[in-house]
Amino acid sequence: MNKKILKVSFDYDFTLIGIIAPARDYRFCWFFNKELFFNLVKTDEIILTNKLNQEVYFSKYHQFFEEGEQDFYVLANKGSEGYLVPERKEVDFFLLIHNMNYKADKETLLSRINKMSITQTAFFIDANQLKSRDNLLF
Repeated sequence: MNKKILKVSFDYDFTLIGIIAPARDYRFCWFFNKELFFNLVKTDEIILTNKLNQEVYFSKYHQFFEEGEQDFYVLANKGSEGYLVPERKEVDFFLLIHNMNYKADKETLLSRINKMSITQTAFFIDANQLKSRDNLLF
């Protein structure tokens, strides 16, 4: 009997910013909303299963802008029993943006995040270089 193997490859066509900000998720998003004039709203948590077959929960906040059809997600990297992206343990939050196509807009947003009073630093991350990049697909 012939075996056929299906290989699936995902397109990671989003902008990913890692943010170091030592705060709880709700507090960070409050500052984000206030200082950057966003309206992030908490949505259903991301649920992953770890190696011990335990469920791990990660906070997720979302805002959709109809004008540019852009989705902004703030994801907590530290969950109930582990990390969303274990190879980037130093990152507290990820800002995942769909449909942000202009480099100037990305640079401006990164600069504004770095100027927030609660943020220590923020930087771009190439999702294709992450081993656990599939955790960012939801």
